[in-house]
Amino acid sequence: MDTSVVIIGAGLSGLLAAYRLQELGFDVKVLEARDRIGGRIYTLQSGNTKVEMGATWFNDSHFHLLDVVEEFKVPYFEQFMTGISYFQTFSNVPPQEITVPNDSPSYRFKNGTIDLLNSIAAKLKPNTVFLNEEVNEVNVFDNNVEVKTNARTLNSDIVITTLPPAALIDQITFSPQLPNEFVSLAEQTHTWMQDSIKVALIYKKPFWRAQGKSGTIFSNVGPLTEFYDQSNLENESFALVGFASGSCARFTKEQRIEKIEAQLKLVFGDDALNYESYHETAWYNEEFTKSHRQADNLFPHQNGGHALYQVPLFDNKLFISGAETSKHHSGYMEGAIFAAESVVAKLKGLHITQS
Repeated sequence: MDTSVVIIGAGLSGLLAAYRLQELGFDVKVLEARDRIGGRIYTLQSGNTKVEMGATWFNDSHFHLLDVVEEFKVPYFEQFMTGISYFQTFSNVPPQEITVPNDSPSYRFKNGTIDLLNSIAAKLKPNTVFLNEEVNEVNVFDNNVEVKTNARTLNSDIVITTLPPAALIDQITFSPQLPNEFVSLAEQTHTWMQDSIKVALIYKKPFWRAQGKSGTIFSNVGPLTEFYDQSNLENESFALVGFASGSCARFTKEQRIEKIEAQLKLVFGDDALNYESYHETAWYNEEFTKSHRQADNLFPHQNGGHALYQVPLFDNKLFISGAETSKHHSGYMEGAIFAAESVVAKLKGLHITQS
């Protein structure tokens, strides 16, 4: 087979689709605007500690992801939840001690979520993935598709985009133009995590465990809305990681730290202030995630998996994929896997039909 495919985006959907298509005999190139693979999967290394500033957890209902994890032999372990957790309902009510049932555990990757991406990327042929290649134009002609990046122009038979739909219409110019109905839908499709702030504090010792606490916080008040133990499996590195509320975007980083410290002191005492380093990733500042075309006040996963995303455009030359397009667990890693498998199945079926 000499059918050529350009995939836009080297996140989980893009890399898995690339691997599957290469196995089927397609000629594949993956273009990634960032200087790293992963997209919204971002494992940050701080000294000997790895913390997840993007996608982190999965569970037993994510069976497509679990199949891929098994296929690529990526080790994982159960999220630590042992001990007292905390839940704060209102600002005038102190955090309440709770016990989180362990009947539906979450899991994390032993060597960081990026290990899954690296395991897939390692199976790709040399010169498949190209970093720092921002796609600016996609021009569809009768016999091929022209893809222009900041560095060069490529020609292919088929293009697959795995970008969040709102980012797609914001960042790439299409000729012919995308259908108005598609553009309107993309603006109204929520990009998962685009308004999130992920926060990590690294500690020399897991003081919370010594206190008989899980490190887990759920809060309707904030600034931290969810916080978890993110120590490694070997108990050699220790961290607390989670989400700050979107409202924290109006504060400076220094103001956020001050408010987070006050909340952690309220829950854990002074020990929480003895952290070695603080890290945050404000996804609304990530130019290849945040879209200026994203409509305001969308509810989480709005229009995720919409039927319009399942239909190829321009006479089967442009395929829409990525986590937001998945009909199953839209926006999550599970959705990214499902979207990749779905687009590969379409191309495989199309090729068989045309053969």
